[in-house]
Amino acid sequence: MWLKILYNTKDISNDITPHLKSFSFNDVMSGEADDINITLEDREELWQGDWLPDKGDTLKVSIMTLNWRAATEGEKELPLGLFEIDEVEISKPPSEVKIKAVSVPDNTELRGTDKSRRWENTTLKVIAQDIADGAKMELFYDGDDPSIDRAEQSQQSDLAFLSKLLKDHGLALKVSDNKLIVFDEHDYEEADPVKTIRKPDLASFSLKSSTREIYRGCHVKYQKSDDDEIIEYTFIPDEEKKGKMLEVNEEVDSVEAAEKLAKKKLREKNCSEVTVSLHLMGDFDLLAGNTVTLKGFHSFDGKYIITKGSHDIGAGYKMGVDLRRCLDGY
Repeated sequence: MWLKILYNTKDISNDITPHLKSFSFNDVMSGEADDINITLEDREELWQGDWLPDKGDTLKVSIMTLNWRAATEGEKELPLGLFEIDEVEISKPPSEVKIKAVSVPDNTELRGTDKSRRWENTTLKVIAQDIADGAKMELFYDGDDPSIDRAEQSQQSDLAFLSKLLKDHGLALKVSDNKLIVFDEHDYEEADPVKTIRKPDLASFSLKSSTREIYRGCHVKYQKSDDDEIIEYTFIPDEEKKGKMLEVNEEVDSVEAAEKLAKKKLREKNCSEVTVSLHLMGDFDLLAGNTVTLKGFHSFDGKYIITKGSHDIGAGYKMGVDLRRCLDGY
C-alpha cells in the first residue's frame, strides 16, 4: 500500500514516500473533525528549510492498495478528503517531522469567527445552506427539513451554532472534503450492512454493555399553562425490557411532536448502551457511518454502526474500529 498526497494541489507522493515512517487517518461519523497525522524521517533536515509547510496549507490524501485483499483485486483508492495543516513538529533524536492536518479549517468562516445573527420563518436546511455558503463549502443535506420559527446565533462560531441546532432536531453534522454533511443517524443505521465481521477476522477486540443512564422508554408530558390541555406521549420500543422511564418536560405543540421528541431523547440516552472496539487488517469498507454485522460474539451479535475508524499505515496497513449497536425502532 502507499499514499497519494497532493500538497496545495501539487502531487508530492514520490517525494514523501521514501521518508514516510507512519501515517494515521481518524474517520469520525459526527461530532469531531477528521484528522490525519504523518510522521517522516528528516535526517537531511529538509522540513526545517524549504520543505517546511505553512499552517493553512492543504493536503488531499488517498490510501492506495494493490491486490490487498485478493490476488486479482487490482489497484484500489480510498480518498480521505481535503485537510488543512494545523500543526508541524520537528524533533531530534531521531530526526523527524510530524505533520497534523484537520478536515475543519481554522481560517474559514466556519470555525474562526464568532457571530451574532438570527433567522425567522425559515427551515433548517436554509440555515445550513447559509452557513455553508458563507464558508464557501458545499452542503450535502440528507434528513428532515423542519420549519424554524426563530433561531438565534449569539457570539458563536458557525460550526458550534449549527452543530447544536442540528442536534436539537435529531440530526448530525460531519465536515469532510470541504463539505458540510447533514444526516440522520437513524437513517444510516437502517442501511444494509457492508459486511459481516467474525472473531477470526480480528487481531483483538473489546465489548462493553452499559446499564447506567440507560432507559426502558421515554414519557413526554407538557402543559403550557393551567388552562391548556396536557400533551402526553409514552414511547417504549421493547415491552419486555426492564428499567426506568426517562421523563421529559419540554415544549411540544402536538402528540406527533411529543412522539418525535420522545424517540429523540431516548436515542440520545441509549445510543451507547452496547459498544465494541475492533482491531483488524485495513479495510476500505469500514468507514464511519457504515453498518456491519457482528457474528460469533454470542449476546453481542447483531447490527452495528461504525462511529470511528482509525486507519494506520506503518508496519503494514491496520485499523481500529469503534462501533455501537444499532437501535431498533427509534
